[in-house]
Amino acid sequence: CLPTSEMMEFAEMVKGGETAYSFFTGDEPMPLYDFDCRACDRFDTLRALSIFVEEVNALTPETAFEVDYLRREAMLEVEDETGLDQEIKKRRKMRRERFEETFVTGDDFIKGAAARDAALIFLSDFCRTWVPKLEKGDARSHVGKESFRAKPGMKEVRPEDAGCDADAVFEALWEYQDEAEYKIVGGELIFPRLMGVRLREIRAAVAAESKQTLMELVAPELRKARLEYTDYVEEDDDGLGTYGRFKLAADVEGERETYSHKDIIAELGIGG
Repeated sequence: CLPTSEMMEFAEMVKGGETAYSFFTGDEPMPLYDFDCRACDRFDTLRALSIFVEEVNALTPETAFEVDYLRREAMLEVEDETGLDQEIKKRRKMRRERFEETFVTGDDFIKGAAARDAALIFLSDFCRTWVPKLEKGDARSHVGKESFRAKPGMKEVRPEDAGCDADAVFEALWEYQDEAEYKIVGGELIFPRLMGVRLREIRAAVAAESKQTLMELVAPELRKARLEYTDYVEEDDDGLGTYGRFKLAADVEGERETYSHKDIIAELGIGG
């Protein structure tokens, strides 16, 4: 028979990690595992945004164009006017000239200063929109988030005050593609999509630091609590955990294809 919606939801939750068990003992349910990962992503993204603003603020008119996300000239698409009527060409030229009236002109020093200021204004507006959402977070599970798929080119409609996860922030920057932010004076000189690439690079470094912090400060406290409050014996720990040992045994004995997650949990005597 076909799987029910409840069965499909449970399968997705297992896949997403929300029914994961402790790596160490294999019998400690961790229902917030997936949410904790997303919370770490949001925290690291907030830190990365702060560092990115400091990086842009430290730029000078002389160094502004040393970064990939700022440019000396606006990148406008050149339309093919072959075979067009002269009157149409004239109207297009007038429309383009009106559009470019607000563009920054001058030497590299003037443009560099304008590009830096525009990037700071853009980031200020961007943070004003997305930082509160990151702080709140998306309360939905992965199953809930993936239950709706917008059509290509369309966006999911969410309440104005709804929280979000880190992936939504990078999606917002990626959507600019090769477009600039023309609503800002000097905005034709900034490249939001590449700002997203730079933000992702910074977040990768921040995430590495966060992991180091967890290993140096949090892990010892967790170990101390496990030794004090559980029957865990450190000398018997092989690094796999109970679940890992059962899984390894299934792989070695050639039973992995028919030895499911449910089978392993059942053999552990947990999960009801």
